[in-house]
Amino acid sequence: MIFTQSLTILSTILIPGLLFILMLKRGWLPALRTPIDRGTLLGGKAVFGPTKTWLGVVVYTLGAGIVGALWGILFAAGWSGWSGGLAPVFESPLAVLNGATIGLWYAAAELLNSFVKRRLGIAPSAETIGAGRILQRAIDLGDGILAVAILLLIWRVDPVLIALTAVLGFAVHALTDVLMYRLRLKHR
Repeated sequence: MIFTQSLTILSTILIPGLLFILMLKRGWLPALRTPIDRGTLLGGKAVFGPTKTWLGVVVYTLGAGIVGALWGILFAAGWSGWSGGLAPVFESPLAVLNGATIGLWYAAAELLNSFVKRRLGIAPSAETIGAGRILQRAIDLGDGILAVAILLLIWRVDPVLIALTAVLGFAVHALTDVLMYRLRLKHR
């Protein structure tokens, strides 16, 4: 049951993430592909960089809200296949808001990571060289999932569920990164 609960939480990130990849590949909603910082510099460096666009924030927030709403509907309908396996955050009338909040926290952590990397002089989509590369890679893969884990702690979700979700989330993010490289949406 805890594995299923973890998957329901991760679905709020994974489904919008896959949609985001598809939208990037197809060039959909070009108006939202505007950089959030609009090229603004802070101390001579980009605030977030050109790869952090409104598309990501909108897709993750709205997409996660929609996924959360679907889980909430299934729970409210007493769908026997999932009613005992839904994460507790979707067992309330606030399932859509909880889903959207998960997506927003995930996107905000990605922005925070980009902000810090720009301050450190790391270019968008670039990796550091040497020993710092492994640390940077781990932070890049874990930033959003760590934010979601903190949110789940605030919501007083079972720590075992949070830990499992974090581990699975890290792995899922690594796999979607591979997909983005293969689709040439990210470059080394």
